[in-house]
Amino acid sequence: MKSATDLGSHSEQDTLSAMLDAYTPPAPCRRGDVVKGVIVRVNPKMILIDIGNKCDAIVHPREMELLEPGDLERLKPGQTVHVYVLDSNESENVILVSLNKADQESDWVRAQQLLESGETVELEVVDYNKGGVIVHLGQLRGFVPASQLQPGWRSFQNAEDTEHRWQALLGKTLTLKVIEVTSSRNRLIFSERGTFSERPRRHNVLEELEVGSVQRGVVSNIVEFGAFVNVKGIDGLLHISEISWQRVNHPSQVLQVGQELDVYIFDVDLERRRLSLSLKRLTPDPWELMGQRYSEGQQLDVKIVNLVSFGAFASPVDIPEVEGLIHLSELSEQPVLRADEVVQVGMIRPARILSLRPKNRRVAFSLKVASSELQESETKVAEVAPENDAPVFPTEV
Repeated sequence: MKSATDLGSHSEQDTLSAMLDAYTPPAPCRRGDVVKGVIVRVNPKMILIDIGNKCDAIVHPREMELLEPGDLERLKPGQTVHVYVLDSNESENVILVSLNKADQESDWVRAQQLLESGETVELEVVDYNKGGVIVHLGQLRGFVPASQLQPGWRSFQNAEDTEHRWQALLGKTLTLKVIEVTSSRNRLIFSERGTFSERPRRHNVLEELEVGSVQRGVVSNIVEFGAFVNVKGIDGLLHISEISWQRVNHPSQVLQVGQELDVYIFDVDLERRRLSLSLKRLTPDPWELMGQRYSEGQQLDVKIVNLVSFGAFASPVDIPEVEGLIHLSELSEQPVLRADEVVQVGMIRPARILSLRPKNRRVAFSLKVASSELQESETKVAEVAPENDAPVFPTEV
């Protein structure tokens, strides 16, 4: 049996051991640790950081050389930062650390969390190669393989130049899911096709857009057949025929990428998740004005805007958005094989309206009727007016 003295001695040893555990500093930081510290001093040659345990840390000289002046200005004494331990010199109690590496480690942790949760993230395309596009998650460089892009992007790719196949996606924001995280190989892979959870959100946004309403959007891309305008995070198609009431040969004549503008919600297809937009429907329909201002048989001045094999198209000078046909047979009293025998684009001529159907957006003009009537009018004036050389006698009373 133990004596009271033995018991007391054992109790004192336990207390001393607990005190030593409480006050003995923990082991020095190891390479690869991410620790919190407070900036003590900042200058272009050194950043000194107190990481506790009577240890000072300095940012690696190589990283100091790469720091931009703006980055250095943002670091202030007293500021709390996280650093990544690169190497330690225990004899001098100085530890080499990296600020950038600590940020990267935090980003790797975030990437792993995104992988495990399946949460989506919206990232901008900052670069591309023939195999896909590049995005940044914080300080990390991530890759979206072409096979993981939505099929809709295929219409944007440059099939003739494989090295620049995905150039059209540069600057676009993609909704992505993390599908692979391997920090040891610096490998971070994303997928756009895997963002199934975003489909309900897109569907909800489309449901909120009312046909006939006007929304603010930004031109995100321009193609031959129109432009894509981002409205509330969804790219809608502004077809070239809906840009203007007047003829538009290419969308770039009117629009540019990044331009903000109001658009008319022309159609919402929930089943196919498509959004159709219009610009011209924000202004009055010129065909309604045509029907109010003119009628069949009326004469007006028209401007030739296009020549075709079967005639020419012309617009009223005062309503240039309306185009009407002048058939070959209506260009002249004489037989005409080609329109350019009689008229040229840009020419302004008097014409008569042969047929006008505003609801069907159809109007037909005739040059020969207006020309013959003009000639008849000039002939009558000539017959009434006295000849210049004929003497004029006073009337007898």
